Amino acid sequence: MKIMLMFSILFSNLIFSQIIVPSDYIKIPDTLRSRNDLYKFIIPNQKYEYWKVMRKDDTLEEKLIYENKEVKNIKYVKTHSSEKGFFRECLPGWCFTYITAYQNKKPKYFTSERELKDFIGYVDNLPEALLLARTYNLLFDYKNPIGGSFKIDKDFIYLYLAKFENCPVSREAFYVKINRKTGVLEYESKGIYYKTSDCYLS
Repeated sequence: MKIMLMFSILFSNLIFSQIIVPSDYIKIPDTLRSRNDLYKFIIPNQKYEYWKVMRKDDTLEEKLIYENKEVKNIKYVKTHSSEKGFFRECLPGWCFTYITAYQNKKPKYFTSERELKDFIGYVDNLPEALLLARTYNLLFDYKNPIGGSFKIDKDFIYLYLAKFENCPVSREAFYVKINRKTGVLEYESKGIYYKTSDCYLS
């Protein structure tokens, strides 16, 4: 029984070690770990005088995550908050994120993953790519390059990201390719590279 267990562990480690990140990929900087820190790098697809990112939860409380003002000292009419958004999470309750952007002092809401993609438009940089990947639940593993590496050329952004499971705890590596012009994202699993017997239920 002990021999079988040892063989199983060795075999699992062998499978996990097969995932290799190409040498021309760079580890994603740890400073990009927090999703809230990514919004400030967005270069919107259109020109807006002002835009902001809001988070709303099941208590109906709203929190300003980020705001960008192209025109200084301009006043905006307070708008109604959105009743829907992207990045729906916070189980067992709920919360979501949305963007309000102003053109000619008129608000426009971006409340879905598709609309977030439209707001970003051309994928200018790595933080925008990470935000798009998060709409597919593909996250940055700052502890391991297998789940947190990238390279960029003029047409595409290439990433190694991860999906996390809590029960049992595991991390699965994914190769991601994002068309910078269209925002189209393709991905494929490269296999599980970390797994334990722990189980966490929210």
